[in-house]
Amino acid sequence: MTVDARSEAGVGSSAVNSTLWIALIAGLSVGGSYVYACAAPLAAIAALAALKMDRGTGFVLVITAWLANQLVGYLILDYPQTLNSFAWGGAIGLAAVAGFLAARSFTEGRANGLFILVAALFVSFVFYETALYAAGFVLGSSEEAFSTAVVGRILAINAVSFAGLLVLHRAAIALRWLRPSAAPAHA
Repeated sequence: MTVDARSEAGVGSSAVNSTLWIALIAGLSVGGSYVYACAAPLAAIAALAALKMDRGTGFVLVITAWLANQLVGYLILDYPQTLNSFAWGGAIGLAAVAGFLAARSFTEGRANGLFILVAALFVSFVFYETALYAAGFVLGSSEEAFSTAVVGRILAINAVSFAGLLVLHRAAIALRWLRPSAAPAHA
């Protein structure tokens, strides 16, 4: 086998592994969306994607998780099919992308120590919630939707989910479903 053939084989298996990883997280997102509905842990998924994936793959993961959340909402949980509801769905997607980009920007060039892991989730969550809060001025929302109790509950869901996703990521590497080099080069 030539060096080029080995490189191509490695890229192919890496692409397959990334696809399987995205499918797994999307599948978990379906379950989380069913349980938590609008409180799906999209900021946690965005932080994980920022820390462990290259920009393109991370973006695909965030969009796939958001899309899975929306499909569960509209097809299973009977979200109202109104213009405002669709607009909020879009705002949630944009907020998840904002969380991903902010966490990615923050973690760029930094090693994945405990502080960076926690900070990535915090940055992702702050940008996610801020984007949703801003959307509320355009789309309308109640003060209750951004109360300390509600935001605290969503933060707790994201924190627990993030810890679980990190454990799942480590397990996937240990089982050789993912390569340790799945961490982004931030290029």
